[in-house]
Amino acid sequence: MVAAVFSMTGPVAVILAEGARGGLSQAEIASWIFGVFFLNGLLTMLACWFYRQPLAFFWTIPGTVVVGTSLNHLTWPEVIGAYVVTGVLILFLGLTGSVRRVMSWLPMPIVMAMVAGVFLKFGTDLVRAVEGQAVLAVPMVAAFLLLSAHAKVGRWMPPVLGALLVGAVAVAVAGDVRAVPGAGWLAAPVVQAPQWSSGAMLELVVPLAITVLVVQNGQGMAVLTAAGHRPPMNIATVACGAWSLLASVVGAVSTCLTGPTNALLTASGQRTRQYTSGILCGLLAVVFGLLAPGFVRMMTAMPKAFVDPRPSWSRRASGATPSVDRGPGPDHG
Repeated sequence: MVAAVFSMTGPVAVILAEGARGGLSQAEIASWIFGVFFLNGLLTMLACWFYRQPLAFFWTIPGTVVVGTSLNHLTWPEVIGAYVVTGVLILFLGLTGSVRRVMSWLPMPIVMAMVAGVFLKFGTDLVRAVEGQAVLAVPMVAAFLLLSAHAKVGRWMPPVLGALLVGAVAVAVAGDVRAVPGAGWLAAPVVQAPQWSSGAMLELVVPLAITVLVVQNGQGMAVLTAAGHRPPMNIATVACGAWSLLASVVGAVSTCLTGPTNALLTASGQRTRQYTSGILCGLLAVVFGLLAPGFVRMMTAMPKAFVDPRPSWSRRASGATPSVDRGPGPDHG
């Protein structure tokens, strides 16, 4: 349950923030969240049951940030076209057994430096949030730091979840919740036809594939191996490729074998029974995916600093289908 809650908080906030910055509508963001939870939850349950080991599949978080940046100048159909090609590439590498060789070619320090650069703005924007919305941001940051400093407490109450709960209390006390229009609480996936763009392919396919195969799958394999399991690398890669193609239909970013969630699944219990925690995690993900529209409405109603301290959140996250200028501007850097 802790692993599922972890996946439903901080990582989802990244999707909400990047989707809103890219000008996606509530329906499109909800469809994205439906895809990464419902579809990957099903894959997680199947893989855990078949291999009798925890194999949690979700989505590439650094890839989500890369996509959010690209949406400033690419259209949504062009991004989905890149999703499709990325899925085909990952599937090909898995079927041909070329994954290990490709991973050995990539210098890990450079790859991890790229990931650090992608996420740097999320850390630096905390400073702006504390300065601009101190009543909300200070308690959330303090809760995160306190839970991070005490490992035993943080194991049962993840820092991200603790910050979320403290922030919810602060929002309730301040009464800073907006009315956001929306239809329904159950999933209504938005199917978007891909558009083939050479620019989108050059910009997104290789970075997305690297974040899946090297950053996420590599971390997941290492975590599971250290816990005494034997994750099937080629089969996991094939599954990531196939499910990435399925997820692209509803606008969801590429599937991966997650590292942090699998680390939580293997943190306790008998090794031979840890696959049951993976099945429960997958089941909770499926339920969360079905409720994605309601969750997006609820989070969009919150103050922007609750999810993302950057100024574009409140401006682009409301309304059904906002009109967005995708050209360069002051928010794009």
